[in-house]
Amino acid sequence: MKRTITLLAVFLVALSVSAVVLAGTPQPEIMGISLGMSRDDARARLKSIGNLERETRKRQEVWIIKDDRISHLLVGYDPEFRVRYVTAIARTGGPRIRYDDIANLESALRENNQGNYKLTWQIAARSGHSAYVLIAHGHDSQYLESYSVKKSDQK
Repeated sequence: MKRTITLLAVFLVALSVSAVVLAGTPQPEIMGISLGMSRDDARARLKSIGNLERETRKRQEVWIIKDDRISHLLVGYDPEFRVRYVTAIARTGGPRIRYDDIANLESALRENNQGNYKLTWQIAARSGHSAYVLIAHGHDSQYLESYSVKKSDQK
């Protein structure tokens, strides 16, 4: 019994440490749509949270999302029909999304061009994930209007 409690305690500590580490790093997904996910898997997830509005060119889609904070997801696919990028559009009049809701601001490159705010996070490749970038835009210094995750160009 003591051994089980000790193992459980070690597991919980490890879980909480990994959650703290990941909390500051932007994740390569938005609303369950992950970079590299197959088109079939992405569409299955998207159908559970919204409806296809339109398909532009063969490898880009616009989805209306049933969420208080996000109105649309734009999804782009690479030539192998794997998710190349996902962009979330904040819902006008909905609960606002702060830049720091999506990632730690300390690691962001910040730009302000005449009231247009852009925050960029460059994430290096790590186990299980290729390098990617997260970009958030808005006209407010605290609240975003859209944010995207996309694969970094690998040359």
